[in-house]
Amino acid sequence: MRTVVYLPGLLGLCVLLLAACTMPVAWQTTPVHAPVAIGPANLTDTPIGVYLYPADDIQTAAPTTLYAAGARWTRSWFSWNAIEPQRTDPPTYHWQATDDLLLAARRAGLEVIFLLGGNADWASDTFCGPIYPQYEADFQRFLRDLVRRYSRAPYNVRLWEIYNEPDSIFGPQGYCFGTRGARYADSLRLAYTAIKEADPEAIVLFGGISYDFFVDEGGRFDPAFLDDALAAGAGDYFDRLAFHYYPAFAERWQAFGPGVAGKAAYLRSELRRYGIDVPLALTEIGRPTRGPDEDGLVYSEILTARFVAPALTHARMAELAPIIWFTAVDKPNEPYDYGLLSANLYPQPGLYAYTAVTPALQGGRYAGRIDIPLPGHAYRFQHREEDAIIAWSEGESVSMTLVADSIRVVDRLARSQLVRDGSPDDADGQTDGRITLTITQDPVVIWIARTEDATNE
Repeated sequence: MRTVVYLPGLLGLCVLLLAACTMPVAWQTTPVHAPVAIGPANLTDTPIGVYLYPADDIQTAAPTTLYAAGARWTRSWFSWNAIEPQRTDPPTYHWQATDDLLLAARRAGLEVIFLLGGNADWASDTFCGPIYPQYEADFQRFLRDLVRRYSRAPYNVRLWEIYNEPDSIFGPQGYCFGTRGARYADSLRLAYTAIKEADPEAIVLFGGISYDFFVDEGGRFDPAFLDDALAAGAGDYFDRLAFHYYPAFAERWQAFGPGVAGKAAYLRSELRRYGIDVPLALTEIGRPTRGPDEDGLVYSEILTARFVAPALTHARMAELAPIIWFTAVDKPNEPYDYGLLSANLYPQPGLYAYTAVTPALQGGRYAGRIDIPLPGHAYRFQHREEDAIIAWSEGESVSMTLVADSIRVVDRLARSQLVRDGSPDDADGQTDGRITLTITQDPVVIWIARTEDATNE
């Protein structure tokens, strides 16, 4: 049987073919075109992207490879302190490094979510916490100038996220707004007002909250932060609530829905308690391939690759936008490796899983769950001419029967094969207008011609 790579477009073919030349022999495959073209970034139809640290943006192979894999957005961190390290009157800005980073992402086809971080040293005593009262006007002036510069061509930034994980109390980025949610509400008011003055069409994100790993559980995040901020009036000053999801904390949210959809459902209920109805943004979701032995968790490239399709599928089901995979590239000397690419830009199995599933989710309309035996899962996304069914099992293998003469099956390594009714890959072994597949823990994407009902249990 001929094995082929399933890729979203000609650019993807070129980039991933070059990458394949450096892979072990077992990974080498023959690329072909994808049946579905992924359009430009759009929060409704094409919301999926990937997190790029600023240093990765200037490694042009990284954003270009990620675009080829189906990403249309990137979230990246930018420092006020780097742009305005000293207070002068009039202000002196150092734009060049930020210009270069944004342009590198835009040249690769990625739309940027501008994550505000790195408070100016002179304006705050913390990296991501409150501004000194006497410098609040400077904070707003900086944001107005920032947005006026980067909301226009060639940068065209539309989404502005106000700090990363502001619910943190301590950790790698220092003391943010944990235990002082009311102060975050005030900072959000300052930011929202200034950003909207500069660009009324801008979309302001409540900074992506961890809302897990709470201090009373030995973590570093304030469980009362969101309530405190909303009670202080933050609801008037954001267009989308951003949050993060990692499977290490999945058990807390299972009662509310599958995977990240459960956490999203809970957060929507929290917003409703305050009369707030806004969309949700998922600005980090990921699973490390490697981590420290002492934390007692199990890591592997296979487990991460198996996580990609269910994670992104549940996020699309929950109508989250944007949806940002964390992260693009492994960071040397970090305790955890989350990257779709290694630190030297070598493709990881998760990249192929991402490449396999993005054409099904980008541009597809969620059309419901397909009833297959548990612990199997199958979800349909409608495209213009075909449907994509994303299927996997959480345990033992199960069977799924589709009414079709032929289907295309893409595995988690982005390899595509044509399966015909009655062929050796049709598990029922009969030519009867139906194709039976065995669904395992390795997710697959099944492309099938549009019908009213393509399943038959």
